[in-house]
Amino acid sequence: MALFNYRQSLQALLLIFFTFVAFASYHEGTGSTAWLQWTTVVVIIFFTLTFDLSFTDDSNFLFDPDADNWRRKTEAGQY
Repeated sequence: MALFNYRQSLQALLLIFFTFVAFASYHEGTGSTAWLQWTTVVVIIFFTLTFDLSFTDDSNFLFDPDADNWRRKTEAGQY
């Protein structure tokens, strides 16, 4: 079984690509803040990937904030 599915692999590749872009856009002495904008994109993609890995299975969203629904799902298999 693979570590990432297709969507997560694409997100990881985008993360790596934009990380290189962010580092490449920094030039000391020019006063440019373009690297901050690219770093913001990298942070957003990073947390999107983190959320994707934490709360989703291959294509299903697993988070259920209602405790009663969660209890019914988990206790139904015990009997």
